[in-house]
Amino acid sequence: MGLSLRAGRPAGPRPTDPWPQWSYAGFGVFRRALAEHIGVDLAQMQRFGGSTGWDTVASPLRHLLDHADDCGELTIGQVRELAPALREAVSSLARQDADGLLWSLDSSNGRAAHDLVALLELCVAEDLPVHF
Repeated sequence: MGLSLRAGRPAGPRPTDPWPQWSYAGFGVFRRALAEHIGVDLAQMQRFGGSTGWDTVASPLRHLLDHADDCGELTIGQVRELAPALREAVSSLARQDADGLLWSLDSSNGRAAHDLVALLELCVAEDLPVHF
């Protein structure tokens, strides 16, 4: 059991759509890496045990960080903001991963992260939300 995201087509996803999938633990690793990338301490944030509100975070990555793992959607407006920021963050994580164990395309986290970027870009192009 794990987390998967898909394009919010009324008729459901197409077989050719990117389909990012993580274990919940793997998605937690991804979220912590994204938060660290933008200088956010997740332990201080609402939803993660802290009291700091997400309205204090300027990065569009907040849309992904401040979201339930197992339900809901990212609106098309959030997807438009998030897509370029996530592309940059994933590229940065891959450059920093000297041994390629976490963020290369050969790793499960890296593949899922790249698939999520591709999914967001598809949803921007087709004006679709992303469903969890």
